[in-house]
Amino acid sequence: MPSERGGRPDRPEIVVTGTGVISPAGIGTARLWEAMAAGKTFFDTGGHDGPAPALPWPSAAVDTAEVTWPAGRDWANAGKYANQSARWAVSVARQALEQAGITGDTEDVRGGTVMAVGSSSDELSDVIPQLASRFRNDPRPLAKFLHDEVPDYSYIRGIPSQLGQFVSMASGFRGSNVAVYGEAAAGGTGALALAVRLLESGELDRTLVVGVGAPLSITAMAAFDQDEPFGTRATAGAGPFDVDRSGTLIGQGAAAVLLERADTAHGTARARLAGCEVLVAADVTSSAGLAVDAVLADADTPTVWWAHGAGSARLDRLETLAVLPRVGDVPVTGSKGTIGNAFECSALIDTALVVESLARGELPPVGLLLRPDPGLGGLDPVMGETRPTGYAATALVTAFNQGHHSTAAGAIVIASTDRTSADDGKART
Repeated sequence: MPSERGGRPDRPEIVVTGTGVISPAGIGTARLWEAMAAGKTFFDTGGHDGPAPALPWPSAAVDTAEVTWPAGRDWANAGKYANQSARWAVSVARQALEQAGITGDTEDVRGGTVMAVGSSSDELSDVIPQLASRFRNDPRPLAKFLHDEVPDYSYIRGIPSQLGQFVSMASGFRGSNVAVYGEAAAGGTGALALAVRLLESGELDRTLVVGVGAPLSITAMAAFDQDEPFGTRATAGAGPFDVDRSGTLIGQGAAAVLLERADTAHGTARARLAGCEVLVAADVTSSAGLAVDAVLADADTPTVWWAHGAGSARLDRLETLAVLPRVGDVPVTGSKGTIGNAFECSALIDTALVVESLARGELPPVGLLLRPDPGLGGLDPVMGETRPTGYAATALVTAFNQGHHSTAAGAIVIASTDRTSADDGKART
C-alpha cells in the first residue's frame, strides 16, 4: 500500500516492527533509553577522572555475561562455530523478532537478512584487501578475476556474510543474506538503505538488518587515533557538542532493526521508516547535505533530530553546519555521550532508540554535555532531563564514519505511526 502522508505515492510504506540492542547499558533498547534518560554513562576511566590506565582512551564496553545463546541441539552445534560477534548478532536479532511475533520456526523466502559488519576475520578480511589491491592493475573483468583468483568463488558469491547465517537460522528468513561493510556505510546506514531497496522493489516483504560493532583491537584504535584523535576524557564537559569536547569516545555493541512492508507486515508497526540514504561526495559536509536533502524530499519535516554527535571537535561542527540549515530549530540529542561510538552499528542503535523515543513521546538528554558550543549556531541540545517529542513526531537521524579521510554520510527519517503516541508517552511519566 502506498504511503498516505509523506513519501512518493508509488512507494510502499515501510514500518519498523521490532528492534534489538546490546550496549554497555545492557540488553534491550528500553534499558539503554532509560540509562540515557537517567544521565548515566558507561565509560571505563579506571576509577579516576581520566582515561583508563591501560589505554589512553576511555571506552564503554558490553558486559558479555548477559548475552545468551539459544537452547536446542541445532544451536548447540552451531555454537561451536559462533564467536562473540555471532552471539551478539543472534541476541539482538531474537529481540527484534520476538517483538514482531516471529519465531523463526518456519522458513520464510519473503524475508531476508542484511548485515552491517566490519571487515573482521569473520568477513573475509584476509582475502578481500589482497584482491582489491591486485585487481587495481589487472586487465580482466571483475567476474573473471574473482573466478580465477579466489579458491572458492562460490563461497564469496553465495554466502557473503558468515554472521548472517546465524541470524538467518534465528529468523527462518531465506530470501537474502548479504553484508554491507560498516567502515564505508555510515554506522550501518548503508545496510538499512539496502534493506529498504529490497522492500521497495518487491523482492522481499521483510528484512532483518543486524549490525555488530565488536570491540576494537588496540591496533585498530591506534590507526583510528592517528587519522583523527579519539577523546581522552569521558567526564562532564567532554561530551558531544560541548565547547570542551576533544574527540570521539569509543564504544561497542550490536543492534537489529526489523523492517516490513506495511501491507504484508507480520508484526505491529512501531514506527514508519520514511526514508534512508547513504552517500559519498568530495567532502563530508557535501555528503551530509545531499543525504539529508534526499530523505527530506519525500518525507514530513523533522520535528526532532537524533545526531551522530560523536564528540569530535571537527565532525560535530561539520555535522551541525550541514544539518541545521535544513531542519531549523529542533531539539537534538544523541547516544554517544552515553555509550560511545559503536562504529559499524552506531546508526542502527540510534534507529532503535528513535523508535523507543517516539513510543515514549520523549527524547533523552545528550550524555556528558555541560556547556553547548556557541560556535555550533542555533543548536538546541536536550540537556539534563528528557524533553517531550511533541505531537506526531518525525525524527531525522544522521550518521557518519570515523576519521578525517572518510566522507560518507547517512540520513534516516523515522515517523510516529500513532498520532497519540506522544500523549501516551507523557501519561506514562
